[in-house]
Amino acid sequence: MPSRTTTFRRLGLALLGALVFAACSSGGTDNTNPGTITLSVNPSSGSAQQGGQLITTATLTRGGGFSGTVNFSVTGAPTGVTAVVSNIVASGTITTATITVSIAATTAPGSYTVVVHGTGSGVTEATATYALTVTAAPVPAYALSLSAPALTILQGAATPTTTVNLARDNFTGNVTLTVENLPTGVTAAFVPANPISGNSSVLTLTVAAAAPAGTFANLVVRGVASGLADRTASLSLTIAAPTPSFSLSLTNAALTIPQGSSAPTTSVIIARTNFPGDVTLSVLNLPTGVTASFAPPNPQATNGSVLTLTVVPGAPTGTFTNLSVQGVGTPGTVATPLTLTISPGVPAGNFTLTTTPPTSVTVTQGANVDIVVNIVRTGGNTSSIALTTTGTLPAGLGLTLPSPTVAGTSTLSITTTGSTPVGSYPIVIHGNTAGLGEQLASLTINVVAPSGTGNVTVSFASCAVADKAVWLAFQDGTAGPWTRATPVADVYHFTINQSKGGLAYVVLGSGTSTVNVQYGTQAELTAGPLSFCAPAPTGKTLNGTAAGYPSFQVTMISFGGATAVPPPGPFQLTDVRNGPNDLVGFWLLPGGGTSHRMFLGRGLNPANGGSLGTVDFTNGAGSFAALSTVGSISGGSGGGAEHIINTMSYYTGTGANACVAAPLYTTLIVGTSFRAFGAPAANQLATDFHNISIFGTDLATSGATTSRGLSEDFHDLAAQVATPFVLPPTLAPMTPTDLGGPYKRLQVATTFGVTGLNSSTSFLYSDTTVPGATVFLTMSFGYFGALIGTPDFSTTIGGGFQNSWAPGSGDAVSWSQNGTGVTGTSCSDGHKVLTSARGGTA
Repeated sequence: MPSRTTTFRRLGLALLGALVFAACSSGGTDNTNPGTITLSVNPSSGSAQQGGQLITTATLTRGGGFSGTVNFSVTGAPTGVTAVVSNIVASGTITTATITVSIAATTAPGSYTVVVHGTGSGVTEATATYALTVTAAPVPAYALSLSAPALTILQGAATPTTTVNLARDNFTGNVTLTVENLPTGVTAAFVPANPISGNSSVLTLTVAAAAPAGTFANLVVRGVASGLADRTASLSLTIAAPTPSFSLSLTNAALTIPQGSSAPTTSVIIARTNFPGDVTLSVLNLPTGVTASFAPPNPQATNGSVLTLTVVPGAPTGTFTNLSVQGVGTPGTVATPLTLTISPGVPAGNFTLTTTPPTSVTVTQGANVDIVVNIVRTGGNTSSIALTTTGTLPAGLGLTLPSPTVAGTSTLSITTTGSTPVGSYPIVIHGNTAGLGEQLASLTINVVAPSGTGNVTVSFASCAVADKAVWLAFQDGTAGPWTRATPVADVYHFTINQSKGGLAYVVLGSGTSTVNVQYGTQAELTAGPLSFCAPAPTGKTLNGTAAGYPSFQVTMISFGGATAVPPPGPFQLTDVRNGPNDLVGFWLLPGGGTSHRMFLGRGLNPANGGSLGTVDFTNGAGSFAALSTVGSISGGSGGGAEHIINTMSYYTGTGANACVAAPLYTTLIVGTSFRAFGAPAANQLATDFHNISIFGTDLATSGATTSRGLSEDFHDLAAQVATPFVLPPTLAPMTPTDLGGPYKRLQVATTFGVTGLNSSTSFLYSDTTVPGATVFLTMSFGYFGALIGTPDFSTTIGGGFQNSWAPGSGDAVSWSQNGTGVTGTSCSDGHKVLTSARGGTA
């Protein structure tokens, strides 16, 4: 057995240091009087649990002229206890040391005496005692209890719940919870789920509708923890059958029925709970001359009945709001309200429809016109006529027709925008009234171009007032004069005879102005009307419910061009495209994992105000695990000076609603590899395409701001990431040139030296001295010259340009230049857009 005496000395420099601090004076040592030493410890006692630690300080004092080297040692330590001497400090006649007493977890509890020894050459040893008390460490344990030890739950329900509480004592480990002796049809779930690391978990028992009723008092909630005995708590469960009941509702709670008729009808819906018996139906407070019948009259095997109200020809007209449909069954009597409007009977005679002008009307792009719809009644007919229109209309062509009317005429208003396509569009005007056949009038709407000459048409007719041009000019060729053009109904016409030309216009906002200059080829400028504003978005408003993910997670749900980012629960989409669309959802799981979820619902077309149903990312029929794969980039690396983001979208649809984008997620790229997510091939249609956008920004490149990126369309995600996505190079440093003049006129080179940026370039600068004025120039690849710059519009033929619309000639500006390259067409494999930009100040 090892000695229980442990001596600790500092070796090397530690002993030498102690010896130096204890050295005698230069006068030598009086060997006839060796001196003395005394020793004390403070504190002189201590108590700690098994596995604990104590510290005391030993102080040795020299006397009688003794100045020699001293040593410390410790004896008497029990098994499992170690004493370490450290931090020996000599100061004059005093030497101190720190003694650290460490107690093992296996040391037996009790009281012990530890002896500290101080020795020196030629002096008598000094000792001091330290009283050590070891106490037992507390035993890990926990108790298990239930907030509600007895639950009563209806068949088909899952509430109320009970909370499992863990009272922990010196124990922090995991506990696995289970429920024993569950009856048939009953399942248990804990939140948080097993294993439990906290102090509580909510237990939910879900009772199937077919589970047996009764009281089950032998349920046991058991807790299992490693190294500890199981803990249990008794639970009593009473399964109760729901109280028999039923309720009534109507598919149409407001009926309008003409005298002498029995249509329309309404259906009575019976919602039953634990009640399969007969329900006797009746209608209360029927007006005079009205009778009711039900088919079937006393429903038992079904949950509904068709109610028919028959109105005699002489029944009083008007609206009766105090009717109710009553049902009588074993559980009691219930009722639901019904409103009946009795309208006059079938009108006499007939009517016809014509238009003025007849058969056709001509309207200019961007203009409006009204025509008269003539209603000619015959045979004493005085009924109200409902007027509607049908026909296929192009974008920008609108029809407004008041309805219904008892007058002899009505006005059909026809509106167009400057971008409404030229052409002939036949429509049909429909007239309807109760009891008579539908009457029709055909009309062809001829949309023509506005008067004026020129092979270029520029339209602002669809723009809001704040977005319309207040001044517009054009340049025929690359060096000719700029000539002002005047509009007709916000539509401009002019002629470009040479192979290249320019277009400039000014848009004013509240305290802002933007001078736009576009350079292009004759073919590009004359390809069709240049419409700078799309018609205001219109479409359906739809509702839905999001489910199957925690409330703190990010989820994107898109349908028909509209997107929501909802928490679990109801959501709403506005301006949804008409017609069938695909529902696309993506749930980005936390922590950057690989198990993300998607949702696809194909060809849905609910009516305006309708519902998309529940988008359940966990259990929904359209949900599935997203494809997870690793892609890479070349030509750059994220995480350093350049900030690179990755955005993924998904394009679906066919026909008029093809290639509709749905955003999925945005993530940060650090390094050259990243994880991409999308639809597995098994869940894709041939018309589905992914779109990935990788965009990097560096805010400190040579004192400027640079950015570059790419956007690619592809069908198969796994195949596309097999090769790296290649970022275009950063644009080389450049310095804009000031051309002088009555306002800030800048010019910059368009020769980038970057492969792939071969579609267009743009140059923008904004006033920073007096904020508000901006100049934005673009140039197509077909027009490309060596330079792109701002013209001097003060010499424009026709004038009208105000120099204050541009930044002041001496003002400072911030600028950016961008190069763009486009390959292929959207929603096709191989479609790619490259961009690279650089910005600065001047």
